[in-house]
Formats: sequence, C-alpha cells, structure tokens
Amino acid sequence: MLVRLVAGFGLSLLVGGLGYWRRSLSLSGWLGAVLIGTLTVGAGSWAWGWLIILFFASSSLLSKVGKRRKAVVALDKFSKDDRRDIWQTMANGGIPLLSALGYAWQPHFAWWALALGAIATATADTWATEIGTLSKGRPFMLTTFKQVERGRSGAISGLGMAATSLGALIIGLSAWGLTGLGLGNGQEPQLWFVVAATVGGIAGSLADSLLGATVQQMRWCEYCATETERTIHKCGNETRHYRGLAWLNNDWVNLISTGAGALVGLLIGVLAN
Repeated sequence: MLVRLVAGFGLSLLVGGLGYWRRSLSLSGWLGAVLIGTLTVGAGSWAWGWLIILFFASSSLLSKVGKRRKAVVALDKFSKDDRRDIWQTMANGGIPLLSALGYAWQPHFAWWALALGAIATATADTWATEIGTLSKGRPFMLTTFKQVERGRSGAISGLGMAATSLGALIIGLSAWGLTGLGLGNGQEPQLWFVVAATVGGIAGSLADSLLGATVQQMRWCEYCATETERTIHKCGNETRHYRGLAWLNNDWVNLISTGAGALVGLLIGVLAN
C-alpha cells in the first residue's frame, strides 16, 4: 500500500500539474486531484487511479472541443468556467475516494461497485455537457419534454445522451480491462463491471438532469431576462435567487448524482454476486 501511495502521489502530481498547465484545473483543483489520486491508488488499486485519470483526461480534452461555441453558453448559463476547482474535483471524485478508503479497511466487491457507478456517472455527465452543448438542435427539459435553450440545467439532447452512454460504457470496459491486467488489487475481471458502470453512469447522469430541472438553485438576470447559475451574469449585473434550493448548487448536484450512480452500481454488483 505504501508503494502505491507514493506512486499515486507522483502520478497525480504530474497529471494534475499537466491539467493546471493546460488550464483544465485551477490551483485548488490541482490540490484536489493530488488528494484524490494519491488516496484512490494507495487505498484502492491502480485500476481505481487509472479510471479517475481516464475521467479527468477525457473530460479535459473534450472541454477544448468547440471551446468558443461552448464559452458563449458557459458565460450565459454555467456558474463556473472549464477550469475545475477543488470543489468540482471533490464533487466528482469524493465517492470513489471514500470507496477506496472503505476497500482498504475491509476489501469487498461492494466498494468497487460503488466506485464504478460513481466514476461512470462523473464521466457520463461531463461528456454529456461537453458534447451535448455542441448539438445543433435545441435540447428538451427532462421533466416537461419542452424545447429550451442550450446549457439549461435539466435539459437533455440526443447527442448528449449518446455521449452519456458512451462515457459510461468506456469506464466499464476500462475497468474490465484494467482488472484483467492484474491492476485491481484482488478484483478479478467480471462482466458485471461493464453493466454496473454503464447502467449506473446513465442513471446517475439522468439524476443530475432531474435535479437540475427541479431542485437545483437557479438564478435570474433581470437585465437579460434569463435563467442562469451565475451570481454575476455575463452582462455584469447581479442575479437573484429564482427557483430551487438556495444551497443546492452544481457541485452538490454532482455529488448527489455520483452517489445515485454509485448506488445503482452497487445494486447491480449485489445482484451479480
């Protein structure tokens, strides 16, 4: 375990530093990445760490695709830019981190199942945002099926759902492959890994959209007459609380949705075993 801790620290320091240099992470985001990377590899396994890296690296690369088009939507709708801070890294990686610590305390497939569902959700949801925002057609609200503007919290699109499914599936296939290479710290490759990640990731991503459409904090810009997550809108004016729970920002939504995906992954793991 000590060797993995040291190696995990070095690898996460390097990968996080690259993310900081590429402006995918803020300084605090780099710190969060090092914390998560070190402990997931050390307490969990190399497979745990590589799945986290796959999530981060793929999401960072996709954030650069169509960056100018997405920047317009981000300035209008999203509370933060594409540089992830420590709260975003912990919201996406907190449950895999706790699962790894649980595995170190008491090795059991349940911890691995929780981590798979959570990492797949984080990947699926991020891919949905990064790719779905580029959709030419207008998305529709998950709760009403009415078309809305791009970037609206709770909206989904065909392209976004395809990205969701692909991201979750890739995490499942990677988990299967990594454990097959002997990097699972006792976990042998099993088909249910793919099912748990794919179904858990899709379910968690849909939970994220449902929360965004119903109870996530949303604000209103009087000057632009538009809904947004931003406290200060792109026009420079302060926004007011419009709907949803005042404390439930996007970071909390991400944490809750990864938890939902983790529970679905756990259920599939239990049924398979």
